[in-house]
Amino acid sequence: MSTQRVIVVHLRQPKRSDPNESRADPFYEFGSFGCTKCHSRNLMHPRRAHELDGARFAFAQGGPLGFRLVHLSPPARVVKHRDRCELVWTPAESPFRYDAAPVLVNAAGESDFPALLANLRRVFRATWPARFSSAFRSRRTPLPATVADEIVRVFDRKRAKVSPDALAASYVDALPYSPRKPDGDRETTLAELRAKAAWKKAARTLCS
Repeated sequence: MSTQRVIVVHLRQPKRSDPNESRADPFYEFGSFGCTKCHSRNLMHPRRAHELDGARFAFAQGGPLGFRLVHLSPPARVVKHRDRCELVWTPAESPFRYDAAPVLVNAAGESDFPALLANLRRVFRATWPARFSSAFRSRRTPLPATVADEIVRVFDRKRAKVSPDALAASYVDALPYSPRKPDGDRETTLAELRAKAAWKKAARTLCS
């Protein structure tokens, strides 16, 4: 049995039609996810976020090359803000470039993770990426032990042997294409989000 809980984070692609799209979260280089509240209705729902403590998070980025595992966090802890919850972890490391990241599944049904692929065969959708999206878009439960072990083993092996040019120099490199308005000062953005979360007036602390 796996001693590590692994939860998939289904990341959407940047909206090409949105001139203000930055797709700032996750803040990989600061070991942070959740401050933008984008996943607060499912994965990061405030009333259940405590269930995520200690899990590792597999950040699955979709795009024209299929879904790729751009990052697997160390065990994370939940930070409770007034109106949202944040996952934080150490050490904070650069993610893979999208085009160099391990393949979760692509349109041809190829994957670096056979156990994951076997699980996706049970999902009835027209394409492999659609199967993955259907399985994980709203899911917040940990992966089965055999799949979790495989995710950890394969990712950690590839990360240990990665060449520098396969890692993202900017968070934009972990995306399938650049958003319309890339964030050029992510440290300030994260600080402002945390300040807003900490000081926003609320009737009660939703993460309790």
